[in-house]
Amino acid sequence: MIRNYTQNDIEEIVRIYTLEYKAMPAEVEALKSAKNILVYEDDGIKGFIHLCFSGDHCNVEMGAASNELIKPIGLKLWEEAKKLFIENSTTFIDTCHVKDNLQWKEFFDEVQFEYWYSIYRFIYKGEKFNEPELCVKMYDDNNYVDKISLESEAFSKLRKDCDIEPYNWYLSASEKALENNRKWTLSQKDYTYLFFENNEIVGASLVKDAEIDLLFVNVKYQGKGYGRKILEFTVNRGLEQDPSAVNLNALASNESALSLYKSAGFEVIQAQDCRRLVTKQL
Repeated sequence: MIRNYTQNDIEEIVRIYTLEYKAMPAEVEALKSAKNILVYEDDGIKGFIHLCFSGDHCNVEMGAASNELIKPIGLKLWEEAKKLFIENSTTFIDTCHVKDNLQWKEFFDEVQFEYWYSIYRFIYKGEKFNEPELCVKMYDDNNYVDKISLESEAFSKLRKDCDIEPYNWYLSASEKALENNRKWTLSQKDYTYLFFENNEIVGASLVKDAEIDLLFVNVKYQGKGYGRKILEFTVNRGLEQDPSAVNLNALASNESALSLYKSAGFEVIQAQDCRRLVTKQL
């Protein structure tokens, strides 16, 4: 039987979600507060699909109680989810799954998702670094335009290489999107650091719950060693939040970042494939 989830289901949904996926605390909390989750129940929950709608886009997360159930339960959940895609006028769907799980690969192949890009999840379990020499300030809302414009520019080439639109988010964002992002950025001010040289932002980072959620270097200052310094500073702050480990994600195609993280002592603990689907294929 497929039904909408209830709060009584959350513990089991999280258990299934984290059977193989190395989820971060923020991801688990987001799942716990989700609005649209369908579960397949047959003497207990055997699988789920979480649908996160935003305009005509939907991000999908799926889980099954065992690999053998991925395809039979997944297909039934998918057929039910398709009704919601139509109801919400969804035109674009994306998802990620653990790269080396062939059952998920075969399932998403069958429902016509195409491969998009891959992500590596890194973990650092070393000691704190010697504190690098940097001019550091906590984020202030007055810095928003400079930060988001430089951040968008820094990631634009990588986004273009991976066909992640818009390539330059700041230049393409609507006023509403900018306002929402500004509010969210301000809500993270206690975890966000700005790095300066001659009163100019050379980079920024965000680390919360010992996960580095943002790290970039101003294009103008790239190749001058700031990336390593900002990384070491940010890892130190992460270890203050959780001395056991610091985590981060990186696009598998970002070779310079991968090299930096590995040289600093980070290790890859999981690879994920991200996929996409346009709804005309449903």
